[in-house]
Amino acid sequence: MHRLWRPPLAGGIHVCGCGHSGTSILTRLIGAHSQIHAIPGETGVAKKERFSRYRQATTAFWRACREHNAQTWVEKTPKHVRHLGFILDSAPSSRIVLICRDPRDTVASLKRRYGRLGKALGRWQRDNGLVNHWRHHPRVWLLRYEDLVGDPRASLETLMTFLDLAFEPSQLNYHQQQENWYDRSAATTDQPAAEALSHKAHRNQQINQPLFNHTGTYQRDLSQAELNRIRRRCGRLARTLGYSL
Repeated sequence: MHRLWRPPLAGGIHVCGCGHSGTSILTRLIGAHSQIHAIPGETGVAKKERFSRYRQATTAFWRACREHNAQTWVEKTPKHVRHLGFILDSAPSSRIVLICRDPRDTVASLKRRYGRLGKALGRWQRDNGLVNHWRHHPRVWLLRYEDLVGDPRASLETLMTFLDLAFEPSQLNYHQQQENWYDRSAATTDQPAAEALSHKAHRNQQINQPLFNHTGTYQRDLSQAELNRIRRRCGRLARTLGYSL
């Protein structure tokens, strides 16, 4: 059965990738641009891949843009990396910004959240496999977390060129404008309510801090046996993304 033709939607900017790779802070940096309106929290608008739901949400995003005198919007939902085909089919003019991070740091951070190394490993592999799949698409830009924190100005200047906007130095001062993205948004995890609230409060604190370098923090959280397991499971894909384990 063929799907009925539907007019393409006007696309905005989606930031995604594996969770705990820097999607929130990257979205804050992008959203600090005077012509970009950042949608608070994680919307998950494409996760069910329902065109009517996505159309309704993006219509609201564009309405918010007009209210804030912005040219476009940026939204972040890490797991949208699993739905990029749907997004680009529904709104071909979308810009997708992917971010990846050293698997050791990402897995260590996810392990602290989940309490399970296996679940953290599985998520890094699945989501970064998709990052690698989409990275060469003409509507997609891939940024490494380590490059962003190592030279944020250069990283943003190049990224903003991809987004057809000029870099603004004020983007690096995003933390001077406090935002409350997560405490007021619906929980998007399967955690108990109290734990989910704590996680959201922590994330809200993170997006209001100046950009700082979190590379290498895995050394305090992972044993040698766990690092060996990460190398075996993630080594090949990590090399493809530019990481030597």
